Amino acid sequence: MATSQRWKQICFQLRLKSTQLFIVAGSVLLAVLISLICIGITIRYEVEYEVVNLSDVDYWKDQVSPEQKFWYDKGIQELQQAMRIYSKQSKPKNVLILLVNGIDGRALAAARFPGENSTKEHAHFVWDQFPHLARIKNSCSYNSPCDMSSVSRALWSGVPLKAGIRNSTSQIMSRNCSRLDQFHSILRQAQLAGLRTGFVTNQRITGATGAALYANVAETSWECDGLMPLGSIEAGCEDVALQLISGETGQALNVVMGGGRQLLSAKVPIYTWDPLDELLCRARNGRNLLRDWRNLKLKLRPRKRFEVVQHEKELSSINATNLDYLMGVLANGDLTANSQAPSLKLMLNKTLEVLRRSTVRHLLIWEHFVRPEMNATRELRLLNETLSTLLGQKNTLTLVLLTNGNYLSPSRDVSGETDLTSTLDETFNQSELQLQLILQQMSSESLLFAQGPKSLLFYGVHEETYLAQALSYALGLNAFGNQL
Repeated sequence: MATSQRWKQICFQLRLKSTQLFIVAGSVLLAVLISLICIGITIRYEVEYEVVNLSDVDYWKDQVSPEQKFWYDKGIQELQQAMRIYSKQSKPKNVLILLVNGIDGRALAAARFPGENSTKEHAHFVWDQFPHLARIKNSCSYNSPCDMSSVSRALWSGVPLKAGIRNSTSQIMSRNCSRLDQFHSILRQAQLAGLRTGFVTNQRITGATGAALYANVAETSWECDGLMPLGSIEAGCEDVALQLISGETGQALNVVMGGGRQLLSAKVPIYTWDPLDELLCRARNGRNLLRDWRNLKLKLRPRKRFEVVQHEKELSSINATNLDYLMGVLANGDLTANSQAPSLKLMLNKTLEVLRRSTVRHLLIWEHFVRPEMNATRELRLLNETLSTLLGQKNTLTLVLLTNGNYLSPSRDVSGETDLTSTLDETFNQSELQLQLILQQMSSESLLFAQGPKSLLFYGVHEETYLAQALSYALGLNAFGNQL
């Protein structure tokens, strides 16, 4: 009797569990069935209206012309590319910066479209494909002519423009070089963080950009000792050229290449294809900084491999992959004045051979001046072709900065900058055509194109100081004890 009752209880429990199991299974099947119906409806809708993806949008369903369909197809390709853009937020291993002086947005637009009568096709520049774009203000140039060295210091040291001008004025009056503010440029910050560094220019290596990267001088005209007062020299003040050789930042540069031989040495060879530049500074008698640079490198312990080259044949023949340091001074004045100067491609290839190491990061700043008398379109096409060969390196942040401005030329140095001598009264009393020409020549905001890791940092409109500050953050530098 007890056994029979127990079996009845077991059967009753099993029946309840079977019912529950049936309910659960039925619910699952119903959910699957509903999902399949929804999927089927969705697929049918996409097939019917052809919206499976962006390229399937049937905009030509309204019978647009074949030409319009062609251009819409190209537009959709660009949209698809934009949707795939992704900038890695990891810290870049290397940084390549192309600084183009003398080109603004207006000149860039003119270079893209050569004109109706031109047989050349529209130019397609590689930086136009970079995913990020920022604008850097030219505040100094809009108010009045300003010293280009102050603008360069703001760009590369992150020091506000007015602060740099105010400090320079007080230092000039005191002539106390020991009181100079020691601004650490982005180049020096990179060196302190263990990066290999290089600076290449088609101008002289002691120009405004170079000075902002490795020198601190009381007066901007002190590019070499030939323009310094004797009293300042005796007081221990150093010109830009001397600081390139003896300063900490200059000595640590793995590569420096450009022109300016007459600013480094008193005795230089003079050729018809490489003349002296009478508008530039000349080194005083007895100076030979190329020899001094070589002697300093010989004293390094442990021993380092280095080369000094002064001609295209010397540069092309060296095996730069084995070098720790390379100095190339390839013209008496600016490199653009030497008709036998090495090609830009050769200079950059040798520079990168020195800088590239599998276990060490590097920072390369490449400056290119486009003078008013030069063909801007041809120069931009050259830069475009050269930069195209350098892209593709993994983990490399690439920046292209196009800038232009009305800069006050210090002392006798008028190369690479423009003088603004007219007053407001004289300006506005001119003809309408002359006014239009003046307005066209006014400086505009600099354009900064960015690609690679941390390129998302470069967006919107920023002050001149933002470039150095953003670069410092992107590279994870900690030169001032900040937690980046």
